[in-house]
Amino acid sequence: MSYALESKKRKFHRVLESISKPLTSDSAPKTAPAAPTTVQDRISANLSIKKVRLASADPSELTAVRNSIQKISRPAHRIASANKRPTFVPWDRERFLERLETFRRVDRWTSKPSPINEVQWAKRGWICTDVMRVTCVSDCGGAVVVKLPDEIDELDGFNTEKVEERKEVRARLVDEYAKMLSSAHGESCPWRNKSCDATIQHLPLTNCDTALSGLHKRYTNISQMGDKLPADDIVHTPEGLDLDASIKGLPEEWFKEAEKPTGSSTEETQPTIVDNQDSTETHTPVNRAALALAFLGWDTASDGAAGLVGCGACFRRLGLWMYKPKDNGDVTVYTSLDVADEHMEYCPWIDKVAQSGTGRPNEKLAELRAGWQIVAEAVKVKHRRRLRTMGSTDTLRTDPGVPTETPGDEENTEAKKKADREWWAKIRRVRQVLTAKSPKRKAVLPQ
Repeated sequence: MSYALESKKRKFHRVLESISKPLTSDSAPKTAPAAPTTVQDRISANLSIKKVRLASADPSELTAVRNSIQKISRPAHRIASANKRPTFVPWDRERFLERLETFRRVDRWTSKPSPINEVQWAKRGWICTDVMRVTCVSDCGGAVVVKLPDEIDELDGFNTEKVEERKEVRARLVDEYAKMLSSAHGESCPWRNKSCDATIQHLPLTNCDTALSGLHKRYTNISQMGDKLPADDIVHTPEGLDLDASIKGLPEEWFKEAEKPTGSSTEETQPTIVDNQDSTETHTPVNRAALALAFLGWDTASDGAAGLVGCGACFRRLGLWMYKPKDNGDVTVYTSLDVADEHMEYCPWIDKVAQSGTGRPNEKLAELRAGWQIVAEAVKVKHRRRLRTMGSTDTLRTDPGVPTETPGDEENTEAKKKADREWWAKIRRVRQVLTAKSPKRKAVLPQ
């Protein structure tokens, strides 16, 4: 008999004895035998396990078989890798925002030119891990230290040649860093050949209900900050945002609160039934500062009691205490608060190109809209729909056989009739256009 066959036979009997030996509590602990590494060893172990199952049904032996099966199971590093989140997800907006948020700390990252700003690094799978240092999120080993010379001008005491030389060096470095957005990744890293799409910054504001619900949530959160908000007269909104018109277009329930009537002590001794109609709704004054901040995408940052608001798209944070007079009577640090300029320049709440997600060179910027413009338009659209629904409901509830007009409502009646005539005229014009565009049927001659 050959030596190889003898060694295999000894291994087989050794495995069979270790499996068939019952486990006792008083037996001394021994080191577990190494798991079979080769395919032949695994086959021999499986055969021994099958023989023990067929030979005996002793519970102790079944336990030993189960332990042997567990030893031959999948290695631990494979299980850990299966539970790990994938890192190459260029289509996931939430993961993109997670990478972008790593650039928020001002002690680690400062603003860079648009070709190599934090958005471009986050789109290529980079995260900020140290001072001016970015690292690949896929652990491909890629890391870049981004440092640029400070900008100077003639006012700093330098001559024109020195300034131009510094500008040329800065421009060359920007071009080199722009190339390293992809080339600094590892050779096998998928981020090397693929980046996030241009629409990754797009805010989900297409649906009017979604846009208004987000606006209501932000307004409610900021309104609860109370006296930590700055005064209304120092808050400035972008040109084109009319807060007065927007307040009229918003639902009245946003600015109303129900107050139950408080009874006297004598009334409390008697059992009373409080009806829902007894509660009076009082019109709460609109918090214009909170509404202006909510329109531009600002919301309470972590804790509203701290007087801190933040943006969830560019991760800019704003301390409102800098716009309020101090307790000792000193003036405010800043005399005005522009809710649009406080965003980062690439934020989709103010950047039309970032919100549209296209940025084509032949595209007209006048036709694009930023995030706050979409919200303002959603308020108008929802208000028109609400008026149209109320008008149709009133028409259905009115009985044509019973006169409901009063002498004081003659002007309103004439206005309603005029509006109805204009509405039916529009319907007739649309019907004529559709009728003119529809294909005419050819006459069929009798045969």
